Amino acid sequence: MDGIVEPPEPPAQEWLNKVLAALAELDIDEINNLLNLTYNLLNNNYDLLNTTHNLVEDTRENLYRRTGILLNHLHPIETASAPDMISRRAAITFNNIANGNNVVIGMITYTFVTALGSPAANNVQVLIQDTLRNTVKTLARAIRGIDDEMNIAYGTGTDPNPICTAYWTSQRFSIGSTTVKAGESLFLLERAENVTSAIPLSSTATAIISDFTRSAYSRYILSGNVSGSGGANSVRGPLHTILPINSVVIGGQGGELYTTAYDCHLITLCRQSDTSEKELDLYISNDEETFTRIQRSTPVGSNTSAESLHIHIQMRQARVPAGYGLYICIGSDGTSSNAYCDLKVYLSPVPCPSYT
Repeated sequence: MDGIVEPPEPPAQEWLNKVLAALAELDIDEINNLLNLTYNLLNNNYDLLNTTHNLVEDTRENLYRRTGILLNHLHPIETASAPDMISRRAAITFNNIANGNNVVIGMITYTFVTALGSPAANNVQVLIQDTLRNTVKTLARAIRGIDDEMNIAYGTGTDPNPICTAYWTSQRFSIGSTTVKAGESLFLLERAENVTSAIPLSSTATAIISDFTRSAYSRYILSGNVSGSGGANSVRGPLHTILPINSVVIGGQGGELYTTAYDCHLITLCRQSDTSEKELDLYISNDEETFTRIQRSTPVGSNTSAESLHIHIQMRQARVPAGYGLYICIGSDGTSSNAYCDLKVYLSPVPCPSYT
């Protein structure tokens, strides 16, 4: 009644004494260290699970790529020749892009904006970047359906464009006999094969458009030629895009667009405008700022300028790594800066390391 509690019975008292003695022997610091160790082990296990998850994802990705490379080694895809007449190609070279300008490809409209919104079906909004070059690169990614929420907003049914793929290049290239001058350009490739229906292609931006057409060759204009003698004419002309960066993919342009490495094993000289002696150099680049030469001065001969001319030039160790573009320079001992030669480049996919 006065706050005094009767002591427990002897058996209970003995148990209580043992509990109190055990508690007295506990080291609080040791318990705290044990708890910290347990906590750290849990964190390490969590990190390990994340690492394992990433490794599984990476392994899946590698298996997919390697399988595709192996299959393409056994059955090379048609898009490994540049160009071919199975699928059409086109070009747009931009001089200026302003807010509200658009590009129409097929049924899809790409509108350049200063702030992204929610585009309707068959519409895509492309955020204008700090430079014209970066804006054109962003448009190319939008046409390929690349996920980029900060810079691209897709309407329903627009990612990727169902008709074509697109790649940026700043170097000159050709659509058959039409030369696209160096600038901020889209290199457009049709996805389907042997289609004959027209492909709408227009733009309200300040741009030069080369419509979709079939071409069996890439024309190189020998604008490096100068008047003179004693070898003064043999000057390499400007770089010319054969395959844009990232454009050689597993499964062709209608696939998932996984880039892969290719070997350039053959160049065919289809025709030439004159009979001057010519030499060609091949370069690769993944940014079009730094170029690495992979082939030096392959002669292409001067025997004829007939249209049926097919001179095959065997290449060795001319590899195009995944994610790179292929470029060409040609010089001759002629004096005409309007002379040209028409080329077709053949590539084969690099086999899986286990398939040797």
